[in-house]
Parts: sequence; C-alpha cells; structure tokens
Amino acid sequence: RLSIHCEKLKFHSPSPPNPGIMEDILGPGVCAVLNRRVRYKEFDQMSFADMMVYSKLPEHPFWSHLEKKIDFSFADSLCSVLYSGRGQHPYAPSLKLKVHLIQIYYGLSDRQVEERIISDLFIKRFLGLPVDFFGFDHSTIGLDRSRMGTAMFKACHFYILAQMYSHGLWGDHSEKWIIDSFASNPALSKPRTYRLIQHAMIRVLQHLKRSHRAIYQLALASVETDGLYARTSVQPSTAGHMLAFSKLVAQAYGLLQWFQLEDVSALLQKELTEKERETSQHLQRILQDILEQNSRPVPPTDGDPIDSARNQTEQEIVFEKIPSHERAKDRLMSAVDPHARVGRKNTSTVTCGYKLQNLCGTSSVVLNVNAVPANEHDREAMYAMAKEVQSFFEISPRAMLGDTAYGHGLQRTMLATIGIPVVAPVILGSHPSKGYDLARFSYDKEKDCYTCPNEKDTVKKRHIPQSSGWQYYFEKTDCESCPLRSACTTGKAERRVFHSDYYEVYEAAKDYNATISGKLDRKQRMLVERKNQELKNDCGLERPLTKSRKALQLKGYLAAMVVNLKLTLRKLLPQRPGFIRRRNAISY
Repeated sequence: RLSIHCEKLKFHSPSPPNPGIMEDILGPGVCAVLNRRVRYKEFDQMSFADMMVYSKLPEHPFWSHLEKKIDFSFADSLCSVLYSGRGQHPYAPSLKLKVHLIQIYYGLSDRQVEERIISDLFIKRFLGLPVDFFGFDHSTIGLDRSRMGTAMFKACHFYILAQMYSHGLWGDHSEKWIIDSFASNPALSKPRTYRLIQHAMIRVLQHLKRSHRAIYQLALASVETDGLYARTSVQPSTAGHMLAFSKLVAQAYGLLQWFQLEDVSALLQKELTEKERETSQHLQRILQDILEQNSRPVPPTDGDPIDSARNQTEQEIVFEKIPSHERAKDRLMSAVDPHARVGRKNTSTVTCGYKLQNLCGTSSVVLNVNAVPANEHDREAMYAMAKEVQSFFEISPRAMLGDTAYGHGLQRTMLATIGIPVVAPVILGSHPSKGYDLARFSYDKEKDCYTCPNEKDTVKKRHIPQSSGWQYYFEKTDCESCPLRSACTTGKAERRVFHSDYYEVYEAAKDYNATISGKLDRKQRMLVERKNQELKNDCGLERPLTKSRKALQLKGYLAAMVVNLKLTLRKLLPQRPGFIRRRNAISY
C-alpha cells in the first residue's frame, strides 16, 4: 500500500494524490477543482541564437542537474485552483515555484531576483526562458507568494518529499525522526507601550480610511484623537507623561466604544464588505488586547503628581501604565503582527518574534517546519508536526528523537497513540530550596507513598492539575526531628515530594535511555544541528526580512525545499558536480 500511495505522488498524471489528505492541507472544497484546465502563458520557441548561447554554457553544478532529478510540473496541476481559466494567461506555477526557490537559494529580495533573472544565463536556462527575456516584475513575485499562501507551499514541499521517497532518499523502516527548534528574529520593531497603543489606533483608523473615507471623517469628528500623534518625553515618572498616557488610553477606549454604537454598526454593515468588516474587527481586537495588557483604571489619590497636573489642566486621569513586572508574559509586542512574542531561553538569550520547529529524519531530509511564537514551549508543536507527515505519507519512524524539552510525559503519551516512541532525556525533579532531589526518595507503588533517606514515609498527598501530578507530604514532626533536615530542605514546613501523572512513562524512558540502544539513539539527535544551520544561515531564517508569522512560515517551507533539493543532488549524483571549464580536456 505504501508503494502504491507514493506512486501516486510521482505526479506523472494530472490528477492530485490522495484527495482526502490534500483536503486537510489545502482546505475543504479546494481539491474538487484541482483538475480545472488552465492554459498558462507559453514562450515562443527558442531561437537559434538562444540555443547557441545556452550550448556554450557549461553545466551549472546545481540548476543543470536539479531539473534532471526533480519534476516541478506538479505545481501546474496543484495551483490550477488559483486561476479562473479566463482572461490573460498567467505564468505557469511550476515556473514561479522555481523563481521562489532561486530567491531562497541565493538569499535575494524580490527586486534582486528580478535583476538576477535578467542577467544570469544559468538561471534563464533553468527556467526555460529566452536570452532576451526581462518580463518578470518584482511585484509579481511578491503577489504570487500571497496568492499561493502557506497551504500551497506546504503541498509543494510534500510533493517534493514524495519524489525524494521514490528515489529512496528517506522512509526506510529503521529511520528515526528528530525534532529541534531555533530562534528566528524577523524585522519587527519593538516599540514602547505608548507607541504600541498609538500604532494599534493608527492601524484601526487607516483601515477605515481606505475602506470608506466618509465613515473615517465621521470617526474623526466624533472621537477625540489629538493624543494619537503626540510625542512624549522618555521620562516615565513625570506627571506630563502619565497624563498623556492616560489621555491616549481614554481616547483609544473611546474609539472602540464608537464602533459599538448602534447607528455606527448599522452604517458599517451597510457600507463595508464582509471582508472589510472582518479586518476592522480584527484590528479592534488587537487594540483591545494591547490596552488590557498594558493599562488599567485607577482611582485618584491624594498627593499624587497626577492630581496636581489634573488640577492645572482640569482633565480627569483614570488610567495608568501597568508596571512591566506585573504585565502578562504572553502579551503582544507588535500591532503589525499579533502572533509575535518575546521569549527567553535563558537570562542572556532573548528572542523577539518566533521559533522555527524543524522535523527531520536521520537520513538528513527535512520533513516539516513550523513557525511558533517565541514564548511557546518547544514540545507543543511536536505531535501535530509528526502526525501531519505520518498521515500524508503513511510512514512511521522507529522513534522520535529530541532534547529534554521534548521529553514531557504528555507528548510521549500522545505520540505513543500513533505508534511513535519518544527518545529524550528525562528531567529529574529538584527541590526548589536546593535540597535533596527526587532521586534520593524511593516510591512504593503498593503502599502509594515515598520514603525519604531517613526511612520515613509520606502521610498524605494532594493532586495539582496545573503540574499534572501529586504532591506528597511527610509528617511535620518527623521533619523537625530529622538529622538530615538541613541537607534535605531549607523550608520551614515539612518536606514535600512531587509525583508526576506520567511516572511510569518516565521510568520506562529512563530505563531505555540507560541501554546501549538508547545511548546510540540520543547521539543521533545531533544530526538535526546541521539542518538547523542550513535553515538559519544558508537560507536566512535566523533574521528573515519578514513581518508576519504567515510570511515566515512560507519562507520556512521554501527553505526546507531548497535544503532537500541540495541533499537530493548530493545523494544521487555519483560525484560532486562542478564547472567543466574545458570540454575536450585531455587527461594525462
């Protein structure tokens, strides 16, 4: 069944493979029109001059060999759903997919890709363009990425993986999958709270201005916005700054309240399209979240510096900025991209934006990539990424390898339900007061209690749902008279021991990690670091020039395709290709 399924993925026929799985990737109803016949733009036959120029060029070490091993014609059938079949004929999606791969391969911007296609004969030959062609516009490249979206690029990535499987490059029954993440800091500004609120308000008003100028003028006449473009001092302790901040927050809430008026809601319902209303409501929710996460109402107090400023200006101050240590850790950092977050790996490493999860095999093939907020735990995306690849290709690895972050009991249990065991280190719980760790205590399953190094047993327990486990308590009198108390705990209360709900899962994992097979599997996890290096440095995902999670996810799929195509040539070609500078070279 596996060979039949992958034969469908060789794409020698115009029909798409496995419509049920493709519908999960592309969305409901899309696969029903994948067979739509669309006529794409065709170039004139190559002239004699073009053939003479291309015949004099040596083989390119990458592009000339790539088209011999990978068939990109599947994109024409896959992306036919994006076109109506009427009007001007579009460029073939297979041609534009090659252009996107060229962009990631060389790390170019849209304008640089346009210039490169005009001037580089190797690229023109790979794309099948005449020598004098210069028709691509940089805006066409950017619009094509928006048109295709992440779902189409994910499907293209899986199609290339299927061709690699047909070449025997991955999918062996003994292969193991490895997952790891790395930081990605996109070109996002991180404004202060005052500027962040201003940005969110401006985006709400600018969208209204583009959608319906008359309603925009009505909003300016109904809501005070004089604090929207005001500049304040960088001194947060001055009364003037606090007064300006409170005024801005009050006007922002006033703007949100204006949208809720009955006559305004009826006017928006009548004049704006459904898509424009949804976008406006989305921007309003972003502004609402930013206000709730960074400001709060406060009653006036005597002797406060704001009171004196209020008495002078006769304005009511009802909002204050929430101190930074009291704000939620999962707060928005940008009004442009509400998915971006600030994450901390340790005290010195801070990520402003996202993390990219990389799922690859021990065969060095990148199977899946996923962009997640920087503050999301690494293990959260583990199950969905593995399930997606397993469902599409009907292939299961012998094990899933990861570091300590991926060894939580919940993920081990979830992956076990789909037949994928997890090999990762198990964290040994330590006491918060730097006392004896959990390894010094023995657990008796029959008596359901823990025994301490002083041979005392726990007397009660309490379940903690937030931590997915039980807290076991020793007798307070036993702890007070214990000779090991100073080394065991520095707390004033009795000693407590945490027992995880996944205790048996962790014990089985520790037993396997101690075996020779477990040690060898954990050494193979380091293979993912080379793939991370290629994605970060060679493909530019460490500091991408993007400002949204969608754009970063799209570049992640393209980078995975480029890395896999490089691997394909390294594995399939008998020797490393290079330029042959002398056609009739004589060997001595």
